[in-house]
Formats: sequence, C-alpha cells, structure tokens
Amino acid sequence: MRHLLILQHFVGENKFYAGWFAHPIFKNGDYSEVMKRRIQERSSGKSRLPEFTESEKQRIKGTFDFFGLNHYTTILASNLNYPAIISSYDADRGVAAITDRSWLGSGSFWLKVTPFGFRRLLKWIKEEYNNPPIYVTENGISERVDGGLNDTWRIHYLKKYINEALKGIVRDGVDLRGYTVWSLMDNFEWAVGFAERFGLYFTNYTDPNLPRIPKASSKYYSSIIRCNGFPDPATGPHWCLQPQPEGTTTPASSTSWPIHNASTETVQFLGLDLTSSNAEVALYLLFTLLLVTALGLGMSSYICLKKTKAHKNHDLKLSKH
Repeated sequence: MRHLLILQHFVGENKFYAGWFAHPIFKNGDYSEVMKRRIQERSSGKSRLPEFTESEKQRIKGTFDFFGLNHYTTILASNLNYPAIISSYDADRGVAAITDRSWLGSGSFWLKVTPFGFRRLLKWIKEEYNNPPIYVTENGISERVDGGLNDTWRIHYLKKYINEALKGIVRDGVDLRGYTVWSLMDNFEWAVGFAERFGLYFTNYTDPNLPRIPKASSKYYSSIIRCNGFPDPATGPHWCLQPQPEGTTTPASSTSWPIHNASTETVQFLGLDLTSSNAEVALYLLFTLLLVTALGLGMSSYICLKKTKAHKNHDLKLSKH
C-alpha cells in the first residue's frame, strides 16, 4: 500500500507541477481533473482556477513541437492537508516534499543526486502525453566551494543521469531526441549569484578578463559526445577514446581560450556605441533615475493628497462656525 500511495502522490505532484502547463498543450486543452478538483474543493464557491472556453481549448490543444524538460533532482512526496484558510499553489497541490538523507548532495541545498528519478519522469511523460519528442534542455549539478578542476562529482552525476536517459530510450521506448548539460561555464545563478557553480568550464571571477578553464567534466562530456554514448570496455579500446592525431590538439595554455573583454567590446545602447562595461553602468544609472523619478512622483502625490485633505478639513471647520 505504501508504494501505491507514493505512486499516487508522484502522479498528483507531476500533474500540478509539469501538468499545469503540459496538460492543456499535450492533452485536451484544459487543466487536469486532479488540478481542477483539488482547487475547487479548496475554493469558497466558484473555483479560483480560471476556466478555458471551448474555443480556447481547441486553440491550445496540440500546439507543440516537442516537450522541453529541465530536470535536476527528485523528491519524496506525501500527502499534506493545509488549513482551508490558506490559498496558495502549495496548499492547493497538498504535497509535502522531502529528500532522503542518504542521497548525495551538491552545492545547492535543493539538488540531490537521484538519477533513478530521471528515467521514471521520462517514462511518465511518455505514458501521460502519448510519447512526445523530448529534449532535455537543462540537467546538471553544482558546487558551492572552489573544488578545483577535477570535478569527479560532476562526472559521476553526468554518467549516472545520461545512463538513465539511455535506459529510458532503449528499454522504455521514450522518444528522447536531445540532451543539454547545464551549464557550459560557471555563471550568474539567479538569487544565489556566483556562489554556486554548474559549469563544465571554470570561470575565474577574480580576473577582470574572466578566463574560462576546462574542468575534468568537460573532457568526460566531450568523450560521450564523440562516442555517442558509453563504449563497452569488453570490446576493447574504442576509436572515439583514442588520442587526437598530432597537430590537432588544443594547447593547454589558458591563452588559447577565447577571452571576453568587456572593456573593448562595443554594444548599442539608446543609439550610442558604448563598451559593454560603460553600457552596464549607463543601464544602472538609467534604472536609478527611473526609480528616483517614481519615488519623487509618489512623494509629490502623497504631499498633494495630504494638503488637499487638510484644506478640506479646514473648509469643513469654517463652515461649521
């Protein structure tokens, strides 16, 4: 029974999470019955979930070229009934999400190494949405501290996840047509900024030229691309793993990598040719001016409103006298 309940929560969670957008497009132009029922039960009177017209359903249904999937990790889901007074996405889906402490971690608190869930999700998409062509648009792992260029944890992650994707194709019949690692190089990661690194290439943020240096995972991922998979060691050394012919190798010096120089690259900004760094400064100044203007207008409106109210109160007192 426990496995059945976990499966039910898995399906329910996916129909709220991925299915929120996928169900109308890949199924019938409308939200799933699970989503509609849950939100109706937690609404007072008319459901808070907007309704599609029949015309909108027909226009939305089937409007896809492929299923684009960003996937990093898996959670354990269980039922969680929120108080009826709480109206939110999490309360509507009614799912508690936890992780197993035995799972390997990463540089992101939410990202655990769970390759088994990748294959299950791909298979669920196949069965739920009639096997659409799938492109994995993001998949990767982070580190928070500078662990050097020998990122064995990322190699382990890529090997396990790509192997599960391969099982999904060969054993489950998933129509997986493309896979993209996140990310090519360390970059700005939303709210955590530069603290978490997902890149196959190390970005040196302390150098003004921001040189990109290949990590061990970049070489490993390159071999997967060259070999189009994992060569069988039992068949002997594969040609794709052989060293490149002399004269075709890339020099090891960091000067061989293209360097992005923000001080010389020019961009168009409000009709002017500025360097990237100057354009960035101009953009911040423009944003600051707009913010100051908005605050000034707000303060002026508040003062005018206060004066008008005081004037009306004064006139009212005079009329009473």
